[in-house]
Amino acid sequence: MIELGEAYWQSKAQGDHLPARADIDPLDIPALLPQVILLDVRRDPWDFRFRLIGTNVVHHLASDLTGAWMSEIEHMSPPSRIYNSCVEVASSGKPLRSDTPYVGPHRNYVRAEDIILPLASDGASPDMLLVFVEHFRKD
Repeated sequence: MIELGEAYWQSKAQGDHLPARADIDPLDIPALLPQVILLDVRRDPWDFRFRLIGTNVVHHLASDLTGAWMSEIEHMSPPSRIYNSCVEVASSGKPLRSDTPYVGPHRNYVRAEDIILPLASDGASPDMLLVFVEHFRKD
């Protein structure tokens, strides 16, 4: 699932130019939508607002954080791994993959993989982040 999201993002990139939010068409990736997060980027100070959260991600969060700022969420605020990863992608313009232990409400899951992909309306300076998340059950 993560690989499909990354491949889609790469198909929208133009050389060194990052894709913009306008380049991303949900109709192109219907199977990935339940696994997606779209974040607005705010600089100085860094923060990230949940613009869109796929239904599968909401299921694993146990709440819908749409509209919330990451800094306002106790387990996501600085210096959390997810916050620092978002800062890294927003400042570098480079994708970042992570594999982390599962910490959600469902005991039959053990880990999650995600990829954070930069989006830039000007092609260079990320103003949104596109995230794909996949959760894995115990064997």
